[in-house]
Amino acid sequence: MLQIQEKTKKEITDLKHHLGTLQSNQLSEEELNHLYERLKYQVNILNTQIVNTNGIKTDYSSLPIRSEPKQKQKPQSVAFPKIQRPIPIREPSVEKRQAKKQIGKLKSAHIYKAHVLSRELRLNPFADPPAVEDQDLEKGVYNLIISGVIPKDVNVNAAFKRGGDLIQTQQAQFHQEKEQILLLSPPQNTKHEQGQIKSQSTIQNKVQVAAYQQNQDRPQIRFILQIKNKIFQHDHNFMNKYLYIWGAITQLIKRLEQIASGQLDGNRLADLALSQFQVTTRDLYGCYISKPIMERLYQINKKQFNQNSAILKIQSLVKMFIQKRKFKNQRRIVLKVIRIQKEFRMKQMYIHTIKEIRKKLGHQISTLWNRQQNFMLEDIMNMERIEIHIPSFSILSEQRKSMSHFKNKEGLSLARLFALKDNKVSIIYICQNIPEEVSTYFYALLDIAGIKAEGRLFFIQPENALQFPQHFSLAQLLYFSPKALNKIRTLIEGKLSYIVPSKVGKEEYLIAEILKTHILSGPLEQINKFQKKSISKQLFQQINILTAPGCFDIKSKDDFIDKLSVMIMKNLNVSKWYFKVDHEFNGRGSAWFTLEGVKQFIEIKKNPQNLEWEQLRELVQALLPIKTVIAFPQMFLFDEFMEYFIKNGGVIEAHPQYKEQSHGKVTTINVHFIIEPQGQYTILNSSQSILIKDLIKIGATFPQQILANLDQIIGPLSDALYKEKIFGYVTLSLLCFGQNFYAKSLKFGYDEYFGAVQLAHSMGGDQFTYLPLLYNPGIGEQRYTELYARCRKAGISFDLEKMIGTLILMTDSIERGILSVLCLGPPRKSIKNTTDALNYLLSFGGNVVKNAANLKQDVIYFIEIVNRLRVINSEQ
Repeated sequence: MLQIQEKTKKEITDLKHHLGTLQSNQLSEEELNHLYERLKYQVNILNTQIVNTNGIKTDYSSLPIRSEPKQKQKPQSVAFPKIQRPIPIREPSVEKRQAKKQIGKLKSAHIYKAHVLSRELRLNPFADPPAVEDQDLEKGVYNLIISGVIPKDVNVNAAFKRGGDLIQTQQAQFHQEKEQILLLSPPQNTKHEQGQIKSQSTIQNKVQVAAYQQNQDRPQIRFILQIKNKIFQHDHNFMNKYLYIWGAITQLIKRLEQIASGQLDGNRLADLALSQFQVTTRDLYGCYISKPIMERLYQINKKQFNQNSAILKIQSLVKMFIQKRKFKNQRRIVLKVIRIQKEFRMKQMYIHTIKEIRKKLGHQISTLWNRQQNFMLEDIMNMERIEIHIPSFSILSEQRKSMSHFKNKEGLSLARLFALKDNKVSIIYICQNIPEEVSTYFYALLDIAGIKAEGRLFFIQPENALQFPQHFSLAQLLYFSPKALNKIRTLIEGKLSYIVPSKVGKEEYLIAEILKTHILSGPLEQINKFQKKSISKQLFQQINILTAPGCFDIKSKDDFIDKLSVMIMKNLNVSKWYFKVDHEFNGRGSAWFTLEGVKQFIEIKKNPQNLEWEQLRELVQALLPIKTVIAFPQMFLFDEFMEYFIKNGGVIEAHPQYKEQSHGKVTTINVHFIIEPQGQYTILNSSQSILIKDLIKIGATFPQQILANLDQIIGPLSDALYKEKIFGYVTLSLLCFGQNFYAKSLKFGYDEYFGAVQLAHSMGGDQFTYLPLLYNPGIGEQRYTELYARCRKAGISFDLEKMIGTLILMTDSIERGILSVLCLGPPRKSIKNTTDALNYLLSFGGNVVKNAANLKQDVIYFIEIVNRLRVINSEQ
C-alpha cells in the first residue's frame, strides 16, 4: 500500500513539475486555460472507463498556481512535447445542437487505434516511460492507458483535478404524468430564456460537485491480504464484505497460492472476481504489491516468452505428441495382449474345471456302476421295491428351450401311477405342484382300477423349483433341492429301490449316486451312443435287421450333396429322401427332399444309361433348397437346418415306394418292451403311430396289427443291447410297408406311451387310442368339474362296467388348456370316439389355428390334430 502511495505521489510531483515548466514558458492566458480545460476533459473520459484506485488521498492544494510570465522563452520539451495553439473546446449551444440534429448525416463515434508500446516496455512495469507526442495527446488519455504509456493502476484523477468533482450524484427528479408531453417535445426558447436555463444548470452543477467532493473525502477501506508459504491467511473482514463472490475469490486464491507468496491487493482481487472475462495469470500478477515479487514474476514471465523458450516449447510439444502416439500404440498392444492372456487363462481354467467335473462325475458314475452290477444280479420283478419315477426330459438345454409346453410334457406321465397294479411296488412320484382336482381325479381312477394307493404312493415336489429358469428339467430341479432328496432318502432307507427315468441323462445318475440307490438303465455313455440314429443304424445292420438305404457321417454341405447324389444314383426308383438329425426326436430336426414331378429326374429315370454323376449333382444342388420341406418350418430356415444337421450329425434315408411295390401304405410301428436287469425281455405292447407330415407323431393306436412275430426282431436286439450293459425300458421304431419293414431308431426310457399301456392294462384292456398332448386355450377357461360335466352330456364318457369309453387325463401343471385323451376299445371304435371327442373340444373355442407367437418351437396346433383324426376316421 505504501509503495502505491509513493508511486502516485511521484507521478503527481512529475505532473506539478511539468505544469510549472509550462508556466515558466510564459504561455498566454488563453493557451493555459485551453490546456487546463483539455486536461480536465481527458480526465472526465478517463474517470468513466477505468476503475479508481480507492483509499489514496492526495493534497490537491499543492497544485502550482499560474504566475505572470517574466520573459518569453522558447518552449523546451521536458516530458510533454511542444503544444500548438489549439482551438478552445467549447460546448455548443442548444440552437447549434438542434441544427446538427436536423441537418446532415449521423456519424458513428470511434476511438483512435492506440500505438502499442514495444514488447520489452509493455512487459516491464519498471522501465522508463517513452516520450509523448502531440498525436498521442490528441487521441486522449484513454488511448495512452491502452497503449501502455500510462500504467493501468495509476490514479490520474488527482493530478488533473481542479475545481469541482468530475462525477456528480444527485437524486432523480420525478415529474407528473401530465408533464410527459411537454418533456417529450420542448418548445423553442428565446435567448433570454436560454440564458436563464444556462445559469440554473450552472448552479445545479456546482451543488452536485460540492456533494461529490464531500463524498470523495470519506475514508475508504483498503484490504491488504497475505500469502505465507503458499498458504492464504484469511481476513474475516475481507471475507464478510465479499461473501457474495467468495466462491470466485477462492478459485483465484488457489491459483495465487501456486504462483508465489507475498502481499496482495484485496480490492484488485475482488475486481478480478467480479470481472466477466477470463482471468489470466498476467492479471493475477497485478494483485501482488511487493516489488521484489513483481520483479521476479516479471523475470519468469519474460523467460516464458523469449525466443529460446518458444523453440523449446514447440520441440517439447512435438516430442509430447510423438511419445503420446507411441504410448497409445503400445498401450493398445498391451491391452490386446492382456485380453488374449485373460481369455487364454479363462479357457484353460474352463478346460481344467470341465476335466475336474468329468473326473468327479466319472468317479461317481463308476461308484454307481459298481452298485449297478450287483443290481443286475437280482430278480427285482419278484421282490418288494420302491420305484422313484422322475418324468424328466434330460436333454440339451437348447432342445428344452425350443420345446413348446415343455413343463406340461413333463407332466404327461401321471399314468405311471398305475404301476401300483403290482402289489409289490411302491411309487415315489417326482412332480411340480399338482392341482387338487387333478390328484382327486387320478385317485378316483386308481379306485376304479382296484388299486389301493394308500401308503404306497408319495408325491415329492422340489422345493427350489421356482428359483431356477423355466427350461430346467425336473431332474435338475430335484438335484438342486436338498430337502426333497432328504425326504426320498428317508423313504427308501433300508429298502430295494431304483430310479425309473423318462429320458436318461446325467442328472438321474447323479441323483442315484446321492441317494445311494440304483437306476433302471444302462451306462450313460452307451445310452447316449445308441440313441443316435447313425449308431443305431450300424447296430441294426450288425444283427441283420433291415434298414433303409442311406448314409451318415457327413462332414460338410458339399459332402452332404455328394453323398445324397450318390444315393439317388444308386436308387433311382426312390423319389423321396429323409434327413434326420442324430439326437432329435418326434420330427424335430427332420426334413425330406422329394424329386417327384421334376422333369429332369423323370428323363434320368427313363434313360439311366446316359446318367452322369456331375450332371446329377448339379441338379441336386439346384433343387435342394427348393424341394426340401422341414417338418417344423418355424424352427429352421433351410440354411439353418443344414448347419444344424452338419454340426450335430445325422442320417439320410430313403423313403420306400409302396405304390411301385404294391405292399400297401407306409406306416410307423413302435414296439415297447423292457429288458430286465438279468437280461430277460418282455414286450409290453406295440402301436401304430398317428403322424402328421410323415414324421411328426401326435399319438398312437394300440396294438398294431401289421407285423407279426415281433420276438424275431426284439430277441436279437435285446441280446445285443444287454451285451452293451443296457437294460430298462426301450422303444423300437420301424417303418413298415406291407409285411416288410425298415428299422428306424431306438429310444430309451419310460415315456408317456408306457404309462398309457400301464393304465389300459390296469383297466383290463389292451386296445386303445392315445393322444398324449392336446392344447386348446378355450379349455383353460373351463373348470375341471364343468369340463367333465359338459363332456358327459355330450356322450364323451367312460363306461365303468364295460371298461370302454373316453378318458380325459389332466396334466400335473397349473397351466390350463393342456390335456390327454385315451379311448379304450377296438381300433376303429377308439378312433371314432377320439375324433368325436376332439370335435367337441374344438367347440370350446380358443386360438386353435396357426399364429406367429410360437416361432422357433415345435408347436403342433390343435386344428392340425383334429384334421388328421378326421382323415383317419374317414379312411376306415
